[in-house]
Amino acid sequence: MSDDDKRVFATDAEGRTRVEDARDTGDDARERALREMTFSTHLISLNAMALMNLGLLGEGDDMPPPDREAARHVIDTLAILREKTQGNLTADEQRLLDGLLYDLRLKFVETRGK
Repeated sequence: MSDDDKRVFATDAEGRTRVEDARDTGDDARERALREMTFSTHLISLNAMALMNLGLLGEGDDMPPPDREAARHVIDTLAILREKTQGNLTADEQRLLDGLLYDLRLKFVETRGK
């Protein structure tokens, strides 16, 4: 994959994740996104994995077939992180984790039978 074809995950304030072309984010933003690994970044990465496994993230030939069991595993991992970090997160981290878990669980149920 060339530098022109790379994509990055971008998340808005509500925790919704989307894929953007890396070239659209600017070199500084791309480098910063690759360097900074925070707890929130890790949560967003797990969210993206679950969305991909549900078949909700990606497009065209790049989209892998849905794998609900893998999605369930990632959702369960987020739930374990929530349980094990109780009382140790900032308010923003807790809100992000709660929001991601809620949305993923809802999407998991919505995609049942598809």
